[in-house]
Amino acid sequence: MRAPKLLLIAALLAIPQIYSSASAHTVIVSASPAENAILEELPTSISITFAEELINIGDSNSISVVDQAGSELVLTKPLVSGAVLTSELSPTQSLGVFKVSYRAVAADGHVITGKYEFTISPIAVAVTDLNSPEVNSPSTDSDNKLSIYLIISATLVVGGGLLLFFIWKRQ
Repeated sequence: MRAPKLLLIAALLAIPQIYSSASAHTVIVSASPAENAILEELPTSISITFAEELINIGDSNSISVVDQAGSELVLTKPLVSGAVLTSELSPTQSLGVFKVSYRAVAADGHVITGKYEFTISPIAVAVTDLNSPEVNSPSTDSDNKLSIYLIISATLVVGGGLLLFFIWKRQ
């Protein structure tokens, strides 16, 4: 009788570990050009590096770069190489703020989306580039899912503990 109770306790304690490892989604490690970077000219390509490998299924991955006039600058379909998503950019003489939107599918099947901006200015100061952060992990839907899984796991552990308490109390 004692072994099944111990097995039940072990199973209940393992549930949060299963959920927490399954709910960990990838995040951006770096991007080029970086978020909030001020550059003198538009680079020939854009690349975003994630913490985990990406998968390439049809048109599931995308990068969009739009200038202030609303013109899209991405020339090629994004290429996936491990954890890096890269696309070529069309040359332009546009200046100002450029908006980057991305969508990628991680190896675990979860979709990561986000946005950030960088600026093209002929008077870019080199010190600004040194002080600008890489990418400050843009808010993704996976951040909210992690919280939900933690709440569900905690509820299961507390509920299981109460169930065991009442079972032992009856005996």
